[in-house]
Amino acid sequence: MTIQLKTEIARFETTKRLLSHLVNEGLCAAYFEAGSTEHLRWLVLTPASATDEVESMIKVQILCGSRTFSEGGQIISALRPHQLKAPVLLLDNGELHPELDPGSVFKFVYPWFTKPGIESMRDAIAAELQNAAANQETWLDIAAELPRLDLFSPAIVWEKTLVTGHPTHPLHKTLYTQPPLPEIEPAQIWDMISPEVTFLSLPRSQMRISGPFEALISDLLTKLNIPSVSEDRIIVPCLAQQQPSIASRFSDVEVVGSERASAQASMRTMTLRPELEFPYHLKLSLACQITSALRTITPWTALGGAEVSELLEKLLPPDMWLFKEVAAVTGAQADFNNAKHFSCILREDLELRANAQGESLIIASAFSQLPVSEFEHATAHAEALLPSADAKKQWFQSYVSLLLNLTLTPLVNHGIGLEAHGQNICVRICRKTRAIKGFAVRDFGGIRLHMPTLRSQGYDLHTIPPGAATMTDDLHDVWSKVHHSLFQNHIGYLIVALDLEDDGGWEIVRDELRETLLPEDRPRALHAVKLYDFLTAETMPFKCFLRMRMEGKYRDYVERRLPNVVRY
Repeated sequence: MTIQLKTEIARFETTKRLLSHLVNEGLCAAYFEAGSTEHLRWLVLTPASATDEVESMIKVQILCGSRTFSEGGQIISALRPHQLKAPVLLLDNGELHPELDPGSVFKFVYPWFTKPGIESMRDAIAAELQNAAANQETWLDIAAELPRLDLFSPAIVWEKTLVTGHPTHPLHKTLYTQPPLPEIEPAQIWDMISPEVTFLSLPRSQMRISGPFEALISDLLTKLNIPSVSEDRIIVPCLAQQQPSIASRFSDVEVVGSERASAQASMRTMTLRPELEFPYHLKLSLACQITSALRTITPWTALGGAEVSELLEKLLPPDMWLFKEVAAVTGAQADFNNAKHFSCILREDLELRANAQGESLIIASAFSQLPVSEFEHATAHAEALLPSADAKKQWFQSYVSLLLNLTLTPLVNHGIGLEAHGQNICVRICRKTRAIKGFAVRDFGGIRLHMPTLRSQGYDLHTIPPGAATMTDDLHDVWSKVHHSLFQNHIGYLIVALDLEDDGGWEIVRDELRETLLPEDRPRALHAVKLYDFLTAETMPFKCFLRMRMEGKYRDYVERRLPNVVRY
């Protein structure tokens, strides 16, 4: 593959995500061009307020399925990036010219939905889009080096199959560091997937400790020949890349050791080499914008993880394994914006447990990775795990049935909304039969807990500092978060990857959803009917990543209602 072709492939991976969000967020009008073929047509994007005299437009080819809805020729359903095909043509000054660079496309459309003269936001987002495309090129090289995987491949190797990142986010591969960290060049991604972990000694008074952190990490320090320190100091691991950020916020910090690790899909959670026999992952702060968020770890997340883990262990179904967060440290500053730059969470590694039961733990997003041109062998590994092409629907039905039971049962019974998108869920698969045995959930910073329900059942949380986003009194907030992560994200992308969106995939989901919440052979849980009606409503909120970025929001959603993927 030529360098030019690789660049074009990488750019279009970002540009098709950008174009789909322009349509889905209502930032433009989109309609089919008359005279196109039935299955591959031209999609025309124009300013939302355009008159008959259109002076600028974008044309891109689109694969049309039965779930692409339009009124008067204009798209009204959610447009998925995989439906779009190059070329992308821009009409400017009466002439059409091809353009795949996402930054140039964004600058071209920016006047459509904002006031003229505001260029700083335009240029900043354009640069982030170009950064995502440039990084995607490196990930295509990484994909080409990946081995063919099977059920005996380690979980950490499966983590590296997410070569195109978030399936719809326009900033799917953006890596932007926050000063004083130096900028990341695309070639440095190779180092980020096998980073150096540094062990720092600093005064105990500068850190807040949750759980038996020091006792649990002491064996690792011994194996790495890291000497002990005085009682008034503590040793905490961090990413070497993060050290400038730590040094600017913490004093009297000394390096006492280091070790190479393997980064999981999040790029900030580390798996250590097996010979160390350390039964935990290291989740570490990283002052780097990955997609749309700075990947530091707040005291809310660090200090509350162990207590949340204990709660979930009591209330989740037994087939939903839990990557328990057992201990943590974080900065002691009153200003969490400083404290979050030096945090470490110890999270249980469940792979030994899976191996003992003859099971594999595979990150669920691996099943949803779509092929990227000539790199199909690097992103379609999961297809080899299916029993057969004929059994695809049966496999998908068993997957959805078990997933819905394990995620919706705690939701309807206890008000626990797991953030069950594909990167937070691992699939437990029997190596001998290839049957799905269950799932495992991790990362609790994005879950939603309906505290009135939990308190009415005798449960409460005491270690999370006030102001945590995970705790809410709004039940619909919990339900909406689950719909987005579970149906729009996890199940929706899996349906696309298995080519079932126009072949009965959503019918299977509706049947299993009804069986889970409204069973005919057993009593219905409290709120089950209301939850079912909520999840199958005619429209549902769509998370507007571009609008959120333009408004400087991450946790506070900007949403637009679109036809509900579950219903149609």
